[in-house]
Amino acid sequence: MNTTTESIYENICRARNELAVLPPEYSLPQEDKPQQDKVRFVNGALDGIALYHMGVPKQDTALLEQALNTAATNLEQAHELVRQWVTDGHMISAREKILNYLLEHQQQLPAPEIYRLAVECALKGTHREEVKFGLVLLVLFDMSQNEPLKNAMRILALSDEFTLYVLQAAAGWDNSAQEILRIAKGVRGWGRIHAVTALEPETQEIADWLFAEGWNNTVLHAYSALECCQKADLRQRLENDMGEKDFFCACELLTALLAEGPVPGISEIEDCAGLLNAFVDCATSKAVSPQRQNALKLAAEYAADHELPEIAERIRFLL
Repeated sequence: MNTTTESIYENICRARNELAVLPPEYSLPQEDKPQQDKVRFVNGALDGIALYHMGVPKQDTALLEQALNTAATNLEQAHELVRQWVTDGHMISAREKILNYLLEHQQQLPAPEIYRLAVECALKGTHREEVKFGLVLLVLFDMSQNEPLKNAMRILALSDEFTLYVLQAAAGWDNSAQEILRIAKGVRGWGRIHAVTALEPETQEIADWLFAEGWNNTVLHAYSALECCQKADLRQRLENDMGEKDFFCACELLTALLAEGPVPGISEIEDCAGLLNAFVDCATSKAVSPQRQNALKLAAEYAADHELPEIAERIRFLL
């Protein structure tokens, strides 16, 4: 376990660059000694893979439940129980169970002490699962008047490891859509993928960002392609025609949408033929570029494989 006296929150604060985000090479401090046979995941990857591919397994939360009950009389002992649990526990598998436990026992669990435990774990924790536990608890508290704590959570959200957990709380803040957009812009890995899922296109600014940037993450564009296509209404944008710059984004987004290996993409679009025809119509008047040609090639392959011969033939004339 990480023995440093510096909390994870302090480490992230110190690591921020002049743009107030984390540099691309940043990684959270390791919590144990490197082992040759142990796989190391980039920040946020373990939770992301669990959510998208492996499913979330059940996890014993007895120690965490004991910590919640102990918080009323002995905060330090409660925190120690959390530290014991996080040596092997993963909050991705425990967060719903813990929230349900809190809601079911809210009459017996004193809110002020639970809140203190949450803040202490989130801001003073030296183990990432300890920080996540604190963030999970904070979902249940009204932070509308607590700007310092919200700002601290925004800082934690800069790490892809914690973005998912801050997003759950931010959904209940004032101007939540703008808060989530701000969080999405501050991360580039798994955190951005989770933020795009949480983000609703309530304003033109948000819809435009989803179209131009939302899919652009460092993991795999396909993870967010379907969300961005639907929320930003890619087909309507293509039918309205667009400049070369926007067409570049459309090419990249469609390319990601057609890459259906890890997650569903274009096959989930109700009228995928209509979308492809709109893309071909738009591409007809656009300059030849690697992005245009690649998107057209993939679209032609998809059309051929899914019995859309007219679209495949239209694309053939453009390649």
